Amino acid sequence: MKEINLDRISQYFEAPKGKVTLGIDGFVDEVWQVISVRTSPTEYVLYEKMQDFAKSVYDVGAGGYGNEVIRKRRSHGGFTAHTGEAVDNLGIDLTLVGMFGKDSIDPVYQIFSDTCNVFSVGNTGVCPIFEFADGKLLLPYSEEIANLTWTQLTGALSPDELRAAFQGADIVGFGYWSLLDHFDDMVAKLCESVLTPGTRMFFDFADIRKRDKQALLDTLQLLAGLNSKFPMTLSLNEHEAGILFSYMGREFDWKNPEAADQDIEYVRQQTGLDALIVHTPYFAVAASASEGTAVVLQRHCKNPVLTTGAGDNFNGGYVAASAQQGALTLAERLLVANATSGHYLRNGYSPDPAELRHEMEQFSL
Repeated sequence: MKEINLDRISQYFEAPKGKVTLGIDGFVDEVWQVISVRTSPTEYVLYEKMQDFAKSVYDVGAGGYGNEVIRKRRSHGGFTAHTGEAVDNLGIDLTLVGMFGKDSIDPVYQIFSDTCNVFSVGNTGVCPIFEFADGKLLLPYSEEIANLTWTQLTGALSPDELRAAFQGADIVGFGYWSLLDHFDDMVAKLCESVLTPGTRMFFDFADIRKRDKQALLDTLQLLAGLNSKFPMTLSLNEHEAGILFSYMGREFDWKNPEAADQDIEYVRQQTGLDALIVHTPYFAVAASASEGTAVVLQRHCKNPVLTTGAGDNFNGGYVAASAQQGALTLAERLLVANATSGHYLRNGYSPDPAELRHEMEQFSL
């Protein structure tokens, strides 16, 4: 692809410019695996497929269901942390604003304090995650995050801290619209009273099935109204895209990049946003008001080491590649995003610039 130059991408990350602020959730992930059969006190067989586990629950019918689990890890989670880790590993100047602990920052977030500016505005949520080879079951407890308000945010941060966190950022990214009841109000007030016009905004709404169609359309209308001053980008996975596209009278085929390329510009125009991105296990596609559309095929990972956070790593790669506006093409930014999530799936951690280059070299461009 003529619009992709690996040397240009590598040079970009040798001395990256631009500042990124991400917020405003904060989870501690408790990750578990489910045992199918225990063969001895030290040996067991795990459920590899999520549908096999689901069938075991379904087959019980009414009554109770019990099974044994083993803890895989305890780690930071959510949009802010997972996306932030990918951005940070690629060397971008990063600020995190989120719910990392009220009286003290939870130990799982301490790793960010060495390389990032970190502002905590409340207690973390907790997300039990049951991982399988082909997917994951997430059951977050998010009451405090769901009830976060602008008043709480400005009460936790002084005016100087608020300015330090958000002013001067080239990109401000927010996640988990589906969990934040006061999302619209916080975005509106942030744009009205804190951000400098021209600041770009990036959103991952997460599972939009959790809220009704009208709530989504109302939020898109709000963002579209702010788009001329604060260019807006929305990132979706294939399931979220299927819902949004259906609202706009289109279908999203997550195995058909050509069809997605044809429809995404229409859907972007209907949203009124500056850019729309969809990432799938097979390709990523984007539409931009100023750059048109682009599709980059993904290196599909059949046997991932880690799946939780893969979508956030895609977002982190894209945001990192976008920090210096105009430095990389739309297709190059999608390639960086695909390679970041691909490396994460294969290795279980976010890549540094050298690892990113190695991953990109495996793509057929």
